[in-house]
Amino acid sequence: MLQGKIVKAAGGFFSVQDESGKEHVCRARGALKRGNKSLMVGDNVVFDPVEEDPAVDGIIEEMLPRSNRLDRPPVANLDQLAVIMSIRHPDCDWQLASRMFVLAEKEGLAAFLCLNKTDLTPAGELENLPALLCNYPYRVIYTSAVERIGLESLKENLEGQCSVLAGPSGVGKSTLLNAIQPGLTLKTGTVSDKIKRGRHTTRQAELLPLAGGGSVVDTPGFTRLDFKDIEADQLSFYFPEFEPLIGKCGFRDCRHISEPRCAVREQVGARLNPMRYDHYRYFMNELEKQEVY
Repeated sequence: MLQGKIVKAAGGFFSVQDESGKEHVCRARGALKRGNKSLMVGDNVVFDPVEEDPAVDGIIEEMLPRSNRLDRPPVANLDQLAVIMSIRHPDCDWQLASRMFVLAEKEGLAAFLCLNKTDLTPAGELENLPALLCNYPYRVIYTSAVERIGLESLKENLEGQCSVLAGPSGVGKSTLLNAIQPGLTLKTGTVSDKIKRGRHTTRQAELLPLAGGGSVVDTPGFTRLDFKDIEADQLSFYFPEFEPLIGKCGFRDCRHISEPRCAVREQVGARLNPMRYDHYRYFMNELEKQEVY
């Protein structure tokens, strides 16, 4: 038996990298499938090398315990989440970014925001971003692969970590990875002028080693992300900017929506970013509806 990490998954086959760095094409033992244990990129597994099956090099017998997981993109055992958004073409989906940050907080992941395609953004719009992002609780990096802006900062934030790059199609995830490490030669695409969204070029998640240390998962883009296993009463704990104010409201069970003497609402526009609070309200309404049904 050998131990390794899944670095690619496609069509029921898994590329498993052993401790020496060698990759083995494996499939999962039937018992793993029957146990409803969906294997993901990043999973640490135990596999048995085989010679009698010409289609694979090994059979995965066991999935080792995970430290964390994301269902979308499907990846496990991460250190941090890099939320990639383009400022223009396609326009930044700020609410989707907040959704991803909530899931990162739930899984105990560090996170930061990368705003790409500054070369396509009018100067006046760039000048307005600092006001929009005042008191934003996450590190923000501005990048342009075309003009090579911010690439060193992005590279430094990725090195030494196991990171996942997540965001909609067309925001430039693969292009940024190619720019900071040209040898990757990942396939890139364009944004549709008609629907203003990117075309999928990354078809499955893949764990890629970085020359400076660490690794990164390039993932297919998506525009829809639902909350799972999150209760309405938990949501405020996944907004880190609320933490200093938790327990200071007039009511112990305050949901920070319409209750009087709410310490959180009192700080919106002062210590709290108004856009982020709007996202919180939207998510709370969504979760409360789920409670009813």
